[in-house]
Parts: sequence; C-alpha cells; structure tokens
Amino acid sequence: MNKRIATLFVVIVVLATPFFAMAAGSQLYYAGWIPFWKKQSGALDTALNLERLREVSPFSYEVGSGGKLRDVLKIHEGLWPGWLAAVRDLRVKIIPTIAWFDGDGIHALLSRAKSRRAHEDIVAKLVQDEHFDGIDIDYEGKMAKTNPYFSLLIKGLALRLHPHKKILSCTIEARTPASSLRPNIEREPGYANDYPTLNKYCDEVRIMAYDQGAIDFKLNVKKGNGNLYVPVADPDWVEKVIQETVKTIGRKKIMLGIPTYGYEYEASWNDDATTYRRLRSVNFFTAMNLADALDISPSRNSAGELGFTYTTSTFFEVSAILRANVASMLPINFSPLTANSTSSVTRVVSFSDAESADQKIRLAKKYGLRGVVFFKLDGDFDPLLWEKMK
Repeated sequence: MNKRIATLFVVIVVLATPFFAMAAGSQLYYAGWIPFWKKQSGALDTALNLERLREVSPFSYEVGSGGKLRDVLKIHEGLWPGWLAAVRDLRVKIIPTIAWFDGDGIHALLSRAKSRRAHEDIVAKLVQDEHFDGIDIDYEGKMAKTNPYFSLLIKGLALRLHPHKKILSCTIEARTPASSLRPNIEREPGYANDYPTLNKYCDEVRIMAYDQGAIDFKLNVKKGNGNLYVPVADPDWVEKVIQETVKTIGRKKIMLGIPTYGYEYEASWNDDATTYRRLRSVNFFTAMNLADALDISPSRNSAGELGFTYTTSTFFEVSAILRANVASMLPINFSPLTANSTSSVTRVVSFSDAESADQKIRLAKKYGLRGVVFFKLDGDFDPLLWEKMK
C-alpha cells in the first residue's frame, strides 16, 4: 500500500509543477491543517491539490509532561514519509502544529524559567531534526496571568528558530471587539495573548476566526432576534475580528483561519430567550446527507453559511459548557408547539461550504492579509473549495 501511495505522489509532483510555478506568484497565501485523526483522506486529498497551497500543517504534535512532545501524528510511519517528500519537492512549506489545550498546565510550565527554556529547546530541536520549514504554536485556553510567560516563550522560540531561517507561526483565538460582547457579565481582566509581542516575533499569526456561536452580542440582536442564528463564522463577525487584529498586528503577518465544518444544535425557547445546545460537529458531507435523508434542501442563512432546521422526538442533554443563551423573541421558524413541547425538539444545522469560505477569502484580500488557513483539510469538506483558492 505504501509503495502505491509513494508512486501516486511522484506522479502528482510531475503533473502539478507547472501549475504551482504559476500559483507561487499569487499574493494571497493558502494553507491548511491536516488532522492526525483523518490523515489518510486529508493527506491524499491535499496531495491532489498541493499546487494551490503555500503551506501545510500536519495537526498535531502535543505537549506531555515536562514540556516534552508527543508525536500523535506518527510522522515517520504510514504515508507520511512519502507525503512529506512530495510536499518538499513542490516547495510547499511544511509547518507542523504543536497543540496544547490545558490552561493550567501551560501556565505551570511557562511560568518557570527553567522548564520554559527547556521546552523552547525541545521545540527548536524538533524543527531542526525533522527539517521542517518551521513550527506552528497553538496553545489554547491560556489564562490572562500567563500572558507575560507566553510572550517569553514566543520570544525564546524566535531567537532559536530565526537564525536557522525557520518560520515561527503563532495560532491564537479570535478577538471580538469589546463593544460587541455581551454587557454586564464578568470576565477575566486582560488578554492571554499580547498582540504587540506576537507581531514582533511571529513570522505569521493565524487567527482562528471560527466557532463564533453566540459570542457577538450585537450580531445576536441584529440577526438572532426572532431567527435562529448560531454560526460557525459569520463574515460580519470575521470582519470585526480582522479590524480588531490589524490595529496591532501587521496585515502581512495575519493568516485568517477559515472553517470547513459546521455544528448541529438543539434549540429551545423560553422566557424571551433562545437556548442553543451544541450536539455535535458536522462536515459538509454528513450535513448534506442528513438534509437529504430528511428531504430538506439546505439554504443560505443570515450568516452566509448553509443551514436547515428540523424537528425530532430524540432529546439528550449536553454539558453546560456547550450551551448558549441568547435573548430573543420567539424565532419565526419555531411553532409554539415545537418551541415548548416535551415530545419534540428543534435541531439547527449551520455549516461551511465553498461559498461561505470564499466570503472570508474575499475579506482576506480586501484587508491585504498574508493569507488564509483552513481548519481542516480532511477530505470531508466541500470539494468545490479548491476552486476558490485563486
């Protein structure tokens, strides 16, 4: 099997090279994360379209005890060696991601100079040993008190990587303007990411402009009052995120994160509020297949995504962390029976397709950003998306 895959890559390299030479002159960079849990389909689909990309990020290495790295990618096994060789032959940059989602663990390691510097050495050694073009740091769930220590980490990595001409990519959460956040709720003061520091030391800053949900109070009032509105990434919100980011981070460093997936929610209405319970993530094909099974045609919703609603008698509870309450009139596409019935519930599906992704690509071009990066390139997104990368 591996020999056949390797042969496929060689053919792709030969056929794609002329197109890549033309695409390399494009002003907008296209990149994407390839998740380890879908590496077979993601890597093969990406291989067939490598000429459209400037960077690829296998996702991900993870951080273990003492700041050591775990290779959940199994980068030396299966299809990876042949795939990496083909990518290098096409001169597409390989920038794997190190992902960490433990805020307490991040703080504990980075707040101690000895463990932080040791972690910097481990990361730099990985990049050198594996001959990667750089590394992508995706440390999420950080606390505001971790801000100065994360900044020191980024500075330390830059000092280790830049002399070897290696790229330091920094992936961070999107920052919604404070004026668009829900008023009168307590928040942790300050931010976990210091934008001026990232601007100074990161070669590129990847903004995760997705998983919007109910975070934008103003858009919830404008689009969700009397309607079902719980998008992955409304371009109106994404534009706010871009405008907030370019205040302190150079446009030619910003890579706009674009989702290729969606979510299914359960929606209920009571006491002048709509409650959304996130049930599961969906990809383009699972969403379209579900709509087909229900004999529903998805339509473009107010967030620019494809979506549909349906009712079901199946109800199940979800964690409180996956719930969002939005002040709202009774949504116009709820019937009183559906909204309050104990025997049926309303499901809401909103997901990304090629057109919704292209809306964000156009925003990246409008603001003169470095490029866009897709989460995720797993072979399960709208195949027409590849044609939007121009």
